[in-house]
Amino acid sequence: MKKKTIIILLILTLSIYASNINVQNSVEENDYGPTSLELSPHDPISITFDSFFEVFPGVGSVENPYIIEGYYIMTTSGVGIYITGTTKYFTVRNCYVDAVLYGIYIDDVAEGTATVINNTCNNNVYGIKIDSSDSSTVANNTCSNNGRGIWLTSSDSSTVVNNTCSNKWAGIFLSSSDSSTVINNTCSNNDFGIILGDSDFCVVTYNLLQENEECGVVLDSASDNNLIHHNTFVDNNLGGTSQARDTGTDSFWHDTATKEGNYWSDWSGTGAYSIDGEANSVDLYPLDEPAEYTTTEHTSVESTTDENQLSFTFTLLMLVVPLLLKRIISRKVKKE
Repeated sequence: MKKKTIIILLILTLSIYASNINVQNSVEENDYGPTSLELSPHDPISITFDSFFEVFPGVGSVENPYIIEGYYIMTTSGVGIYITGTTKYFTVRNCYVDAVLYGIYIDDVAEGTATVINNTCNNNVYGIKIDSSDSSTVANNTCSNNGRGIWLTSSDSSTVVNNTCSNKWAGIFLSSSDSSTVINNTCSNNDFGIILGDSDFCVVTYNLLQENEECGVVLDSASDNNLIHHNTFVDNNLGGTSQARDTGTDSFWHDTATKEGNYWSDWSGTGAYSIDGEANSVDLYPLDEPAEYTTTEHTSVESTTDENQLSFTFTLLMLVVPLLLKRIISRKVKKE
């Protein structure tokens, strides 16, 4: 019985090592980070059925999404990249998009299937718009000279992370997008940095809001129960009384667990920091210095195990397992 157990464990180990080798090779094959010189000119892209994805690499699964990448799209059309009504997993990455109305527009796709990463969207009315698409991810994009840099509407539980937005009106705007996270973005030289409109239970943290003409962060009257903490506010709304405004209800401007708030470049150094707006909110625990965020890169996770070691172990097990099996069979025959 013990021998059978050993054989089973060895076979399982063999399978695990083989799987690790395949995973590592897969990561290496899909490692792609093009420079601007590698972008290929392309016409506007419109995908309105799952089958339209099939001209792109991938199979549409969570492990192997369809990939739209490496395109330079400059067009007088209304939309550079438009995806709507789909159910497959997909990623739009490493593209440059300059269109009339929308750079990248994702509309009414299945929950959790959309990832928009490492793109540059300039000179659009809306750089990136995510509409009616819950649990979407918008990461590492640069949006400049748009009316709105990144706009999420009716897209609950989404994540907006590591983006840089310098635009005409708003850097990042969440509309009716509850339970979403806005983290580690840089919003500078906009009219407004980050706006929450009719969006509840959101977390806005570790963002840099700098030199925006109006407030760095705004919560409108229908935005309730939000957490705003560990953000860095520098020289927003110069000449005004506050770098933020809150007209909603029951939002906190500090981390309720650590009792740490935000950094305000115009804070006096003592007492709470008052937030403009009918909510009469205050940051009870202003920070003495800008908050630092440990960045988590949105890249594939590579195996830390050396491939040669894996190959050696794989070969060794291939030799050992048959010998053990032969020995067990031989002893069984002798007993009979």
